[in-house]
Amino acid sequence: MRFFPVIIFLLAQPVAAAETVPEPSLLGSSLKMVAALAVICGILLLFYAAQRKGFGVLPQKKGGLIKVLETRPLGGRKFLCVVNVRGEELLLGLSHDRIECLTKLPGRESFDVTLQQVEEAQS
Repeated sequence: MRFFPVIIFLLAQPVAAAETVPEPSLLGSSLKMVAALAVICGILLLFYAAQRKGFGVLPQKKGGLIKVLETRPLGGRKFLCVVNVRGEELLLGLSHDRIECLTKLPGRESFDVTLQQVEEAQS
């Protein structure tokens, strides 16, 4: 009989401990999850903005020989593309199975030079 109070005391301990621990609420867990998701999305947006500004972690291509200046879709899988290759501008026609050089474009001149040429041609 001496052990009976000890056994009751030991059995009552887990019950008393369980009563003091509050049950997790669904709202609290949801708010924690949304806050963690917002922090992760914010960090990803910061990395994206840094990459766009040139401060990214990934190496960026340095100036190469070929630079695509402009691309215009013509419909379907056909495009016109202006590229600069070693100082020359080329107009390319692109389709899904072919690339064709349509013409070499003349060098760009400033607006003043073009205006003077037009005025001379008219007079």
